[in-house]
Amino acid sequence: MFPLKRLGCWAFLVVASGCGGPPTAYLVHGTVLFPDGQPLTRGTVEFEPIGQKKTITASGEVAADGTFQLGTYQPKDGAIAGEHRVAVISDYEIGTGVERPGELPPSKLHSKFRSFKTSGLKFTVKPRMNNLLIEVDYATTEATK
Repeated sequence: MFPLKRLGCWAFLVVASGCGGPPTAYLVHGTVLFPDGQPLTRGTVEFEPIGQKKTITASGEVAADGTFQLGTYQPKDGAIAGEHRVAVISDYEIGTGVERPGELPPSKLHSKFRSFKTSGLKFTVKPRMNNLLIEVDYATTEATK
């Protein structure tokens, strides 16, 4: 017969050793700039962890001055620690009336930054406050025609 006291100890060990909830998010804020120092004035920054079994992405809106703050579980609560692939998306909102064919201005941001696979951007989120500079390129002239 298995003593009740021993069962209680086993239950405590199981609970204490891995049922602690989701990974902690650490504050991540920064600025998105073009090579000439001008900020990206609209868009979204997205972080995707590398090598995680369960992908927990973080994202944040880019403000008019190019700044952003990431959120994972809630807006602006940060991102989980570790290495991340990064995508930056800068498109116009649908439903504003400017999305009619030929009326949308071309994006200033190079299209390669829209995908984690092609952006070439990687950052490490450390278990502390993180302040990042994301440098992006202007769209090529062929992409803006």
